[in-house]
Formats: sequence, structure tokens, C-alpha cells
Amino acid sequence: MSKVPWKLYRFKYEDYPEYSARITGHYAGDLLIIEEEGELSEEAVRLIKEALGINENARKFDIEVRDIMKIPVEDLPDKDRKTLLEAASKLDSESKLHVEYRYQPSFD
Repeated sequence: MSKVPWKLYRFKYEDYPEYSARITGHYAGDLLIIEEEGELSEEAVRLIKEALGINENARKFDIEVRDIMKIPVEDLPDKDRKTLLEAASKLDSESKLHVEYRYQPSFD
């Protein structure tokens, strides 16, 4: 069975103050920082979608802090459990996890 490339990201919103905005010529407000946390297997994504009531055909979705407790982490494959729990441990009120299908063609 081929590995489906589901990527797990952490979206963190940081304040972008007005004085920095003036220097860089950008707007003040929130700055989105995206950090890749790893990959999740098809099985893990299916279990997470079921637990959170997300459409099975969704190719991307978010996991908020309040959603973590709804996920049956004990049912996830070991590698996925470790990846998800490590990423979840970095969450705060200004961040969320984002899961997205990333198609990578193989030319083997």
C-alpha cells in the first residue's frame, strides 16, 4: 500500500506591530507562521476525520486545541500518534494544527 502524503502543519499567529510594519512596508496586525510538523498516514487521517466529524473527502482541515481530546490517539499508528502529540504539545490559544493532502507524483 502506497503512502499518502498528508502533511501536518502548525499555524501560529504572531502580533506584527505597527513599528515593524512601517519599516517593512507591510500592514500591522497578525502574522501567520507556518511550521511543518510531519506527515500522517491515511489511516490516522481517516480516524481523525471520523472523530471530528469532518467529511471523508476533505483534502484539508484544521484541528483546534479543543479538538485534541476528541481524537482517539490510542487508536492511531505509533508514528502518527507521536507526530500528532508532539505537534499538539506546541499549541496555544494563538495556534492550531492544519492537515493537508499534498500530492507528490512518483516516477518509479
